[in-house]
Amino acid sequence: MFGLRQKLLFGFGGLLAILLIVSGLGIAVLSRHRDDLNKFLYENWRSVEFGQRMLDSLERLDGAAAKISGEQGQPSADAIAAASTVAGGSLQELGENVNNEDGNITLPGEYDIARQLTLVWNGLDIQSGKTATADNYSNVYQKLLDVNLPQPQRLAAYTDLQRLSPMLEEQAKDVINLNLSNMTPVEGKLKEKSDATIHTMILLSVVGIALAVLFTLMVSRSMLQPLKTMISSFREIEQGNLDLAVQVKSRDELHQLAEAFNSMAARLREFRRTDRAKLARTERTTQLAVNSLPDAIAIVNPDGIIELSNQTAQNVFLLSPGQPIAAVRETRLNELYRQVMLSTRPSESKGYESAIEVYDAGGQLKYFLPHAIPITDVEKQMLGVTLVLADVTNLRRLDEMKSGLLSVVSHELKTPLTSIRMAVHLLLEERIGPLNLKQTELMIAAREDSDRLQTIIDDLLDIGRLESGRVKMELRSSAPQQLIDDSLEPLRTGFSDRGIDVEVEVPADIPPVLADPARIGHVFANLLTNALKFTAPGGRVKISAEPQEGVVRFAVTDTGIGIPPEYLGRIFERFYRVPRPGSPAGAGLGLAIAKEIVEAHGGHIAVQSRPGEGSTFSFTLQRDDQAGDRSEVNHETSVYSDHG
Repeated sequence: MFGLRQKLLFGFGGLLAILLIVSGLGIAVLSRHRDDLNKFLYENWRSVEFGQRMLDSLERLDGAAAKISGEQGQPSADAIAAASTVAGGSLQELGENVNNEDGNITLPGEYDIARQLTLVWNGLDIQSGKTATADNYSNVYQKLLDVNLPQPQRLAAYTDLQRLSPMLEEQAKDVINLNLSNMTPVEGKLKEKSDATIHTMILLSVVGIALAVLFTLMVSRSMLQPLKTMISSFREIEQGNLDLAVQVKSRDELHQLAEAFNSMAARLREFRRTDRAKLARTERTTQLAVNSLPDAIAIVNPDGIIELSNQTAQNVFLLSPGQPIAAVRETRLNELYRQVMLSTRPSESKGYESAIEVYDAGGQLKYFLPHAIPITDVEKQMLGVTLVLADVTNLRRLDEMKSGLLSVVSHELKTPLTSIRMAVHLLLEERIGPLNLKQTELMIAAREDSDRLQTIIDDLLDIGRLESGRVKMELRSSAPQQLIDDSLEPLRTGFSDRGIDVEVEVPADIPPVLADPARIGHVFANLLTNALKFTAPGGRVKISAEPQEGVVRFAVTDTGIGIPPEYLGRIFERFYRVPRPGSPAGAGLGLAIAKEIVEAHGGHIAVQSRPGEGSTFSFTLQRDDQAGDRSEVNHETSVYSDHG
């Protein structure tokens, strides 16, 4: 029984044999055709060339003979020598072409012409091979070239030469005409030969193609029929019919492949059985695990269908398995899902203001903070999205209690602190009585501490108002250059006293921004004050503004001590201060307030820093030339920092 390899070798070997046979026959036909062409063209054309060369040589010889004929008197020795030079090569060429023609006789009647031609040329009879006459062109011409030949004899020799030259010329022309006349019907003969050759080649090609097609069909049928059977079986298995066995009757490698595939199908059936059991256990365990969580959890596949959800998600948000996420009542969940599917990055809510308010079965108001996490494979391809709605009801209440406590405490502290500050100022002005030096020092320290405490209380009240949304932003079109100049002017003396160079870089054509000048002035004041504190004398501070798509980006860059990278994530948190020995005192509220103000304007604040190289604080404000309704300001703020 032939194997697959033997069948392939047999098939390709048979086609190769057919190709070789057809090629060999074609070469034989073409070789025969070539021989016919040689007979009709090559041999006849050579005789024509020989005759033409005879005529050319004869013409040169006659011309040279006329110059030494003696008709104008006895020629000089120089004239005879010159004629001998010309005639020597021409006589040799004429003799060679006569001999060549004698050896290339192919046509009837050509022998007689060649015999007469040779006899006139050198007196030789080509039939007997002996000299038949001395009256020939070669002998007469040699006599004419004799320097000592008297004039009468020279005239006689030239007369004989004139008699023999036309005879020689006539015989050469007869050779040419005879061969040319024989070549005249060559076109018709060539056409006949070409047609016969074409017909033969077509016949050979048809027979070869027919044999190749027949041979290919026989071999391919023996190979493709089992493959078709296997493909049909494979498609059944592809549809999930693992119980099907592939049947191949041949005993070659395809049979071995079918047996291996049947064995694989059996293993797959076993794996399917065990995997189904394992998957059922995993699904059950996962469902029990997510049901035990207080947060609402749902898993959505790439087609937007909910595949898994716990009891909280089903009861509170009606996120039932098999339901499209686009059909749920809370549209923000669908938007969150689409955002993560497009960006392939997690989406985190910024703060409690992003929480979803719902009422539970008991009518109690609850708050859930939504998060979305992409599910990807090892190749970073999206497999779905996990929606997590964290129950932050208690945390929100605690935050509200904390904010309320801070507000109450701040208000309660503000009144007595005002009285203390007033008393300290009165004592320092010595309206009640004079103070000694020690008392004055203590009162100055008390005044500075009370002023710092007043600043902290004011900052706490500002944060409370910003968080609650009670701060009304008076947005109007403002020139970036003016905002920077107004904020920098009160601090110029401080920068000058410390020897710090201040550079302002604002393009002349920069568009105006939509801002509350007082609040943005507070942001600039905080950033510039920090730059003044942490930049050594002789340093440099640069304030810049550049237009970007939809916004203007402001930046304050210093050459100060910088911020270690491990602290950058918490720099905008409230009450957080970068731990530095001997650093200026502060409550850690300035950057937090600046962040709240910028975000209340719909902008974003960020920091870049390297220890020992300085820091760059930047924030964005909406451009007035691309702004929509000025009354619609994104006032969503967060109690959590983007960096926290």
